[in-house]
Amino acid sequence: MPFLTDDGHPLDELALAQRPADGYRFELREPFVYVDPASGRRYPVPEQSGQRVETDLASVPTLVWAFIASYGRQSAPAVMHDVYAAPTDEPVTPDRRAELERRREVDRVFRTALREQGVPLLRSTLMWAWVSADRERGLAGVAGAVFVWQAILGAIVVVAASVLAFWNIGWLVLAVLPAIAAVPWWRLAPLMLLLNYSGAVLSPLVVLQLLAVAPFRLIEVIVELVTGGDPGSVVRPTAVGRSGRRR
Repeated sequence: MPFLTDDGHPLDELALAQRPADGYRFELREPFVYVDPASGRRYPVPEQSGQRVETDLASVPTLVWAFIASYGRQSAPAVMHDVYAAPTDEPVTPDRRAELERRREVDRVFRTALREQGVPLLRSTLMWAWVSADRERGLAGVAGAVFVWQAILGAIVVVAASVLAFWNIGWLVLAVLPAIAAVPWWRLAPLMLLLNYSGAVLSPLVVLQLLAVAPFRLIEVIVELVTGGDPGSVVRPTAVGRSGRRR
């Protein structure tokens, strides 16, 4: 078992305190260690003794909670990732390229930890893809911005090709374009392909989820307004905020 307690026993409890009591952030109460089976490296959480670790667990947007929850088997890997994947505007290393490589390894370890915890392959791969896209956006400069926008546009092209194919099957040829456009990214090409095609598959599902949730949220807002309550409470604490990192 790759997750261990501070004294080396298998981790059978993840001790978290909800802070504040009605919020979405949690503070780690007991340290643990992850041992990466690929490199053998140990990842203590917190990284240094005495550090305070705050987290929102897996930073999953509310609209996709029906598909991937913010907690569960992914909780321990998510807490570890929050500690080692420092905010992109506060790089751990002064060299931005070195920091990007460090984050890529941290994200790889996150994916490995998810699989070790029994998170299904598709789910763990999607979670890795999302944090990886955010990493490129935050640390790769202009190339990172282009990467993210290409991922979004590629998904849109695939969706458009699928819709147009109802009238003419020939439009499906367009769905190949994102794959061709991914080739110049070389080592990042598999990630680009995953973002393009998974985005195309998930986006209609997210829209359906929004159509199901939005009317209920609207009713909640109306009730709050009529009763003199706080309409903002309708989305708190279910709105996902920025993860707490090392402190």
